[in-house]
Order: sequence, then C-alpha cells, then structure tokens
Amino acid sequence: MSSLQLFDDPGRLADAIIARTGKRIVLALPLGLGKPNHLANALVERAIADPSISLRIFTALTLEVPLTSSELEKRFMGPVIERLFAGYPEMTYARELHRGRLPENIEVNEFFMQAGKWLGSPRQQQSYISANYTHVLRYILDANVNVVAQLVVPNDARTHFSLSCNPDITPDLLTARREGRAGFIYAGETNAGLPYMGGPAEVAADEFEFLLDNSALHFPLFAPPREPVTLADHAIGLHTASHIPDGGTLQIGIGSIGDAIGHALVLRHRENEAYRSLLTGVQCEGREAMPFETGLYCASEMLVECFIDLIEAGVVKREVDGVLVHGGVFFGSRDFYPKLREMSADA
Repeated sequence: MSSLQLFDDPGRLADAIIARTGKRIVLALPLGLGKPNHLANALVERAIADPSISLRIFTALTLEVPLTSSELEKRFMGPVIERLFAGYPEMTYARELHRGRLPENIEVNEFFMQAGKWLGSPRQQQSYISANYTHVLRYILDANVNVVAQLVVPNDARTHFSLSCNPDITPDLLTARREGRAGFIYAGETNAGLPYMGGPAEVAADEFEFLLDNSALHFPLFAPPREPVTLADHAIGLHTASHIPDGGTLQIGIGSIGDAIGHALVLRHRENEAYRSLLTGVQCEGREAMPFETGLYCASEMLVECFIDLIEAGVVKREVDGVLVHGGVFFGSRDFYPKLREMSADA
C-alpha cells in the first residue's frame, strides 16, 4: 500500500512529514502508552521553531513523570522518581503547557485527562474535548487528521508490526483510509520494550509510510507502581466478588480497588474456606461464594494487571471468540510488561 521509508533521526523524519503535508499538520496520537515520544517531540519542536507551522494534536492521557514543586519535595521524591521513571522522555508539548510557553500555533486537544492535572491551565481546559471513547474515531475523521503516529514493535522478520498497547482506534483509522474515507500519513516509532500482541493489533509493514527505527532511541516504557491496597479496598473487593457469578463477564478499571477485586476472586477460587470466613466477617450480602468451574471472561477498555493474576489463578478461563480477554489499551507497572511478553500466543 505504501513504500516504507526508514529513519534513524526523529528530526529528519519530522522534516519528511512536513515536506509531505505542508505546514498544516493535524496529528493523532494514541491514548496513554502508545505515543511515539521522540517523533511527536520532533514535530512539536519544529512548530515551536517555525510559527508558520500549524500543529494540532489529538490525543488522550498524556503520561508524565511526577513533577516536584519544592526543593524539599525534590530531595525526598527525586530518588524514587529516578528509580521508577529514569530514561522516559518527557513530552515537549506537556512540558511547555505546564510552563505556559507553548506557542499559539500548537493546539493540544485531549479527550481524557488525569484528574486535576490541568487545574492551573485555562488554555488546556478550554482545549479539552468531551468525547465518549466510541465517538473518538468520528472526531478524528471530522478533523481531517493528516498524520497518525504510534509506538510499535516489529516481528522478527519485520514484515508486520504490533500496535501492542494501543490497538484501540488505529485499525479503524487504517480501514477508513483503505476505504477512501480518510487520507493520512501513517508513521511509526519502534520500541523493543513493547510486548508483541497479535490479532487485530498486528498490521503489515506496507501500512506505514515512515518509520523511526533506531535502537538507540528505545526508551523504558512508562511504568507507575501499583497502588497500595487498603483495608477499605479489600472490603469493597470482597463485597464485589460475592456478586460475580461463575461463567460471568468481568470489567475492571485501573487502581487499588480493581486489584482488591482481583485478589478477592483469586481467594474465592484458591482458598475458598478463608474467603467464606471473610465474607461473614464483613457481612457481605452477595450469594456467590463457590470456586469457579466455568470461569470468567474479561472485556475491558483497559487490560489491567490483575487480569494476568486472574488468568494465572485459573479464575479467568472462559473463552469468547477463542480468547480470554478483549481489551483496547494497556499500561502498568514494571512487572506487567515482561508478563505480557512471556505469555504464549494462545494464553
């Protein structure tokens, strides 16, 4: 479908994109983990240097290393931040927005933000798009996006690339392009740290026009630690687990309550006597207390870490269309990504 051009320098790739699109760029970047940081930063830096370039970015959930607000906080949190996030390249547009220095020729529209992160930025609040996830594809097509860029990982033969953490909207965008409903450059940036996910997450190499492919630019994936689970979380988890029937379908969100629910389900399946005792102790009203025979199936916007725990424990074992879990995006702690890489293709 296209003649793939390889680049080892993000600046030269940004120049090639601008040469193809002209100075009006409408750039779509994935939610969360799948952003091609080096490529996106290069385009932003070109637009900062040249005010005649119009750069509009559609994205969601920009992942950022925590910021410190005082010298004391920096000295206290600095070693922790270094241990958890060393080597992760910050997004230039986010840094400049926080500093109030992003020029007017660059606009960033996000449809999902971290709670409270942009309270001090009227500009970013006004640029927010209130869109249901199911409507995002329509927004992108209506905006006449002319560049889609994403972090990807190749197979050994480099005939195909995996969208890995973000097969959510890109396959539909590529379908729209093949059907003539969209016209955009598709650019990738490789990162060997991404787990290779197959199925709909796998795209052929000839779908790409440009690829930033330089192992020296591979960076550690954003990996926040799992939140500690409180006693209140565990109580919520037990109550929830007591309402989940064997053979059911499960959706769990990210965070400590989701982990508590996962833990309670594992306890119910593997240590049933202890689970029943806890149900009595916290006065749960649910009637579901037996181990899982049929097992659960998971359908979730985000593939969260406790789904892996549930698969390993034998709780999630009911297949739908040949798979145990359907999800659109993922990111998690440092331990999560190796688990995904090590899972067999039929897990």
